[in-house]
Amino acid sequence: MASIKKVENKKGVVFRITVSNGYDMQGRKIKQTTTFTPDISMTPKQQERSANKFAMEFEDKVKHGACFDGEKQSFEEFAYNWLEYMKDNLTYSTYEGYKYYLENKMIPFFKSYKIAFIKIPLIEEFYKTMVDEYAHSTIAKFSFILSSMFSTAIRWQMIEINPCKNAILPKTNKEKPGIKYFTPQQSLLFLKSLEMTFPVKYTGHNRVNDEGKMYHINDYYMDCREVSTQYKLFFNIALFCGLRKSEALALHWNDIDFEKRIIDISKSVTKTEEGIEYKKPKTYSSIRIVSIPDSLIPLLRQYKAEYNQYRLLLGDAWKGDGNLFIQSDGKLMGRSTTYNYFINHIKRYNKWVTENKEYPKEKGLEELPMIALHGLRHSCATLLNYLGVNIIDISSILGHADTSTTMNIYAHSFEKQSRVASDKMDEFIRMHA
Repeated sequence: MASIKKVENKKGVVFRITVSNGYDMQGRKIKQTTTFTPDISMTPKQQERSANKFAMEFEDKVKHGACFDGEKQSFEEFAYNWLEYMKDNLTYSTYEGYKYYLENKMIPFFKSYKIAFIKIPLIEEFYKTMVDEYAHSTIAKFSFILSSMFSTAIRWQMIEINPCKNAILPKTNKEKPGIKYFTPQQSLLFLKSLEMTFPVKYTGHNRVNDEGKMYHINDYYMDCREVSTQYKLFFNIALFCGLRKSEALALHWNDIDFEKRIIDISKSVTKTEEGIEYKKPKTYSSIRIVSIPDSLIPLLRQYKAEYNQYRLLLGDAWKGDGNLFIQSDGKLMGRSTTYNYFINHIKRYNKWVTENKEYPKEKGLEELPMIALHGLRHSCATLLNYLGVNIIDISSILGHADTSTTMNIYAHSFEKQSRVASDKMDEFIRMHA
């Protein structure tokens, strides 16, 4: 709400009006101020009412950018105004991403420049500062955000031309990283790793006894860490059903039909300022029914039995509402939990393979590539293509709007699988020549 201060001077009465509009990088309030001079023929009460009305209109203009001056406002101040303005139209994770880009790259570079004086050469100079650090696609993302900001500045009548429109992105030596996934053979190795147990190594360290004397404990192994049924199920669903992490975390038991062997995907989870909330999936096509492989049903039943037993054990301490993947009290599992577990599991498995070379070799086990958790979804698409599933069905399983989306994402991995198929064909021809 606007702050109004009545000031009396020799010329009469004026009202100084201040409106807060977000915070800058240092956490200080961004303030817009103006003055209102009432009609001297008005009574004091009429003057106050007019000042209040003017203050409300001024506050509305500030919130919508109508009173900004491009020649006076710095990039930093405008950036925070723009971010606050866009907040309601962005998911919280996207908002956080934009804020990170602004505070760590854009504001430090453009900080003191006035919006109206930022021209194409300065934009291109900014792009060049990122050539050695980022791939072309990442620089293009910065360009997209900047262009959106200056388009808003045009709409707010701060500038007339978007300087990003004709700015040229520089060439970069860094290539766009390709998608990372497990090959079908590596997917099998990953499934085997989920059934293995790994001894936990405790690094040697010093301790102090009750008498205050220090003593040393050497490295030692203890316990055997097993993958819980919950995590096994999560990773199997991601690999064989192609669900996004946010879709899998949003699953409830009533989304699983054991008789028809299907999963109803109608929601996902997202991060908000208040925590984690449910929302509609990424796109309309993401709302879908996915079949569950028969081999996955026993694992689902086993987990449901363990789940119900644990729920009864907790009794009144249970906080769940039917969600499949849970914390220790039954509440929805955190968004980063499965990712962290997945990465640590691959590291643990690879370390075991490296330290025990002969046994893994005898069993046909080898190191797995380090991929992100989302890579299991990519692995699903690659596996389906390897098994000869047509592109329309793959697109439907993944929840893509059309097959072109699927091909654009997975063309390279599909090409590799096509080569495998071609090699098999050559082998067949040679055998029957």
